[in-house]
Amino acid sequence: MKRVLIVDDELPILNGLSLIFKRYFQTEYTVIGTAQTGREAIEKCASLGPDIVLMDVQMPGISGLDAIHEISQTGATRAFILVTAYERFDIAREALSMGVCDYLLKPVSKDRLEIALHAASTFLDRTQMLNARELEFKEQQKHLLPLIEEAFFLEIRREALTNARTPQGARGDFVRRIPLFKEQLSIAEDSGIIGLVSLSPSDGDAKSMYERFVSTLRYKTRALVGPLDDGRLSTLFLPFRSAKGMGNDQSGTRTAHEALYEVLKAGFATELATGELKVSFGEPTPLEELGRSYLSALRNFTRSPVSEESSGLRASGRSDSTNTSEVLPLDQWNRFNAVHMRDAQFYEQIAGGQYALAGQSLEKVLLPLEGEHAELPASLFFSICGALSFAVLKLAGSGGLSDEAYREFMDFSELQAFWNAGLWHHFAASVRARFQSLQRNAAEAGFHSPLVVKALQYIENHYQEQITLESAAEAVGISPGHLTRLLSEELKCGFARTLIDFRMRKAKELLKQPTLSIKEVSQRCGYPDANYFSRLFRRMIGWTPREFAARQLRGEDANVH
Repeated sequence: MKRVLIVDDELPILNGLSLIFKRYFQTEYTVIGTAQTGREAIEKCASLGPDIVLMDVQMPGISGLDAIHEISQTGATRAFILVTAYERFDIAREALSMGVCDYLLKPVSKDRLEIALHAASTFLDRTQMLNARELEFKEQQKHLLPLIEEAFFLEIRREALTNARTPQGARGDFVRRIPLFKEQLSIAEDSGIIGLVSLSPSDGDAKSMYERFVSTLRYKTRALVGPLDDGRLSTLFLPFRSAKGMGNDQSGTRTAHEALYEVLKAGFATELATGELKVSFGEPTPLEELGRSYLSALRNFTRSPVSEESSGLRASGRSDSTNTSEVLPLDQWNRFNAVHMRDAQFYEQIAGGQYALAGQSLEKVLLPLEGEHAELPASLFFSICGALSFAVLKLAGSGGLSDEAYREFMDFSELQAFWNAGLWHHFAASVRARFQSLQRNAAEAGFHSPLVVKALQYIENHYQEQITLESAAEAVGISPGHLTRLLSEELKCGFARTLIDFRMRKAKELLKQPTLSIKEVSQRCGYPDANYFSRLFRRMIGWTPREFAARQLRGEDANVH
């Protein structure tokens, strides 16, 4: 029901309009008050909060148009209907320019008022819908922002690898997407620096340090920080406005660099001094050449920066961007650059869905791990984990991975432990095993249509809940009947049987754990009633859950009766 305020300096008009509302419109509108001056109208709008205001034009003191203007400044959504005794085109034109919904002549008839109220209600409803959509859009933007930031850093990395392979070649897609990134990430500057960040806290909780690092930079600098994909390493981007036309003047770089340095020195002095936090910057470049800044940051990073001097965080703000031969011996750099050229091939093949070729490229990336090495550059670890992350993100984005599988693939703690211990062969074996598992997931996803893959992913993500054919169909975006037909055609069984089969597989996995009770297994598989679960398990598997678990403990084959 819409709330109405009637404003007129003539008492008979107020009473007459109030009577019309009470007699004809009381089911849709309620008169919450009246006012006889512009000032009173402004005050009552503030205190009563009407949806629709019927406003007389000519009143002593503040006029109706002036009152509308004042009320509109409060920001609250109101629909205004002008009421006047004189038909004047100039007043109507000014009123319409202020967003007034209609213009009524006295005496006001019931039919004419009904038309005006309908116009005002439509205006309010549409405004409310637009406001809701704007809020929804802002909420979506908030959720999408981390993904956009992640894409931004991924594009910079791919641009860097393209540059490493063809230093004089054409620029990649990143350059064409810069205007979009600038708009979405609120980047007003035209230049910037890439930094590589290593977090190795003494308590082992890199995630907490990373969150504090991100929070500090987000609220105290203009820097953007990339994701912590491998549990220890991240990337940051520091924007600044260059002094165009001023030769080699780097005042913008110094200002941005000094501000960041002061923030890090204030918040992470101990971590920087002990090496728990290490930051290496590349050379400052225009946004179009951030790939070059990334490569120089990577070169500096291989020197394991542990101090302000080597990290580029100097009070003077000058970035340590010496040439390649000064950073690494030439033979090491040549091998390092070759690895990144193969790395670029891996990215391109994964993007094209060529997993077999990508596996061959991955083997070439792993070549430096062969043989005996006392130490390998941390950049190689970062490169390999980054490549795996890209493959995981690509497969997850196409619906080929469940949420649980995604989290498992993105946990690099085992790889980091092998690397830190210098167990290069174990590290390489673990990388190969992960990629082979990704290949299997990609192959399985390829056997089914995208809608069936999406339905199977929904089951895997929600099998512990009380899901139904209808909820799955809604998640996929098709009708229950359509989903049933697709499952029957491709899986040779319907939704219910597909769900049961998946839950039974999970139950068999859980029953191998002797610490779990039958009731716990039942609940984890989406069956609140343990008795029903036991009967269903026996019908499907041939053994009761307890018998199956016992045979597992004895090492007997419990998969068949």
